[in-house]
Amino acid sequence: MTSQRNDAPTRAVVLGGGGTVGVAWQTGLLTGLREAGIDLAGASAIMGTSAGALVGALLASGRDVTDALAVLAAVGQKVDFKSLTAGSESFLDASRQAAHADDPQQALRAIGAAAQQATTALTEDDYLGLLDTFDGAAWPAGFRCTAINTDTGELVVWDEASGVPLLHAVAASCVVPMLFPTVTIDGARYMDGGILSHLNATATPPSDVLVVLSCLPIGSPGGAVDTTRSASTIRANAEVARLRKTTRLVAVEPDFSDIEAPVKMLDPQIAGRALHIGKRQAEREAATIRTVWDF
Repeated sequence: MTSQRNDAPTRAVVLGGGGTVGVAWQTGLLTGLREAGIDLAGASAIMGTSAGALVGALLASGRDVTDALAVLAAVGQKVDFKSLTAGSESFLDASRQAAHADDPQQALRAIGAAAQQATTALTEDDYLGLLDTFDGAAWPAGFRCTAINTDTGELVVWDEASGVPLLHAVAASCVVPMLFPTVTIDGARYMDGGILSHLNATATPPSDVLVVLSCLPIGSPGGAVDTTRSASTIRANAEVARLRKTTRLVAVEPDFSDIEAPVKMLDPQIAGRALHIGKRQAEREAATIRTVWDF
């Protein structure tokens, strides 16, 4: 453990990537947990990647996470279903390319170059406008989010000391390559932090207690992982397995058994169902999470 037993335990939350469906599911889950008396906003560290960056920024700010649903509605008004479907496929292709490459960072540079050159339905300013709920907002204490530098292929983790506007950091973390334009920060351009790992859980500060909300399957402890939805689950599963050795960890993944597989994570038509699934899961997961959270 990272702190002495006579000290208050440190708590952290990881919110993973998962498109519009993942945003809705995490929103429903967190809302249901709060209604059950478990407010994960009290964590000392909240790490968000892609969809998790959007929801995590709201959670860490103490705001109602259902504000994320307004962002989903704005995306649905600006980007048509055909483009979202194509974006989902391009993300999966990019994830597979990076995960299976001999040099993942080189693969990410190639993906980044393509993302920079892509013609997207939105301009960068229009894309940032979808997330204007964060415009001018203060960076929440303890919040971190990830993105990938398109030129270097490196994963970056921003926090309150980084000097990066919250709006730009969250927007960069959510850039599905070839669907949304890359985001410019201090002259560099950035894209989705979840291409290689949809969790980036090991980038979270060490803690005694860790709650992982994964929008994609990560497998049970010691079990096989379902890699059919995203190649990044391979790395995410390994991250969670490593962290289980050093922290009290509970991981929750969505129960999409009543949604036709494979689930298209950018499909706005099933976001509403994902929201209700998250709320139902909160009822089942609350006791387990409370046992760890109140340790």
